[in-house]
Amino acid sequence: MEKSYGIYLAYFFMALIALNALRALFRGEYNAMVTAVLMLGMTVIPFVVAKRMNINLPWFVFFLVALALWIHTAGYVQGYYTTFYPYYDKIAHIVSGTAVAVLGFLGVIFVDKYMKMNLNTWFIIFFTLIFGMAMGAAWEIYEFLVDFFFGGSLAGPMQNSLNDTMLDMMFVLAGSIVVALLGVFWFKQHRKEEITQGAKIPV
Repeated sequence: MEKSYGIYLAYFFMALIALNALRALFRGEYNAMVTAVLMLGMTVIPFVVAKRMNINLPWFVFFLVALALWIHTAGYVQGYYTTFYPYYDKIAHIVSGTAVAVLGFLGVIFVDKYMKMNLNTWFIIFFTLIFGMAMGAAWEIYEFLVDFFFGGSLAGPMQNSLNDTMLDMMFVLAGSIVVALLGVFWFKQHRKEEITQGAKIPV
């Protein structure tokens, strides 16, 4: 993990998630508390993976993951999804889409290293874009199933209309396109091997 002051942004949003968990606990909103605790646990995963695999991930990876999960947590615990509907939901989707696409970009590079697939850079860019969209589609399916079987989440119905769902997908696509374009510029000056240098498979 890079030693950068930027990592403290990730710590900041992790702390906000923890505060949301405490807020839900003191208000007796135990379902919201469990959601916040799960989100906090998910923010720790990139740190654990980076440490075990000796991966030198840039700080903004941890930051994006923590930010996306805080937005989701605050949306439920503090009711932002309802209070600032539909704008808050769209912000959540574009941030999440960006974070997922970054993880897809890094993930395919590490798979390429360990599987010795020798993928070219344009395939990696294409995969990044498709991966972001696929995860966005999977999330929309999840929202549909929650509404269908449980009548919605803590913040109410997760899908309000076809237009709402399509806009969500478009914002996820926008975030994925941004990451793909940044990847194009990055590959103009760097090699994919630079990202995986020093990485190892945990035993």
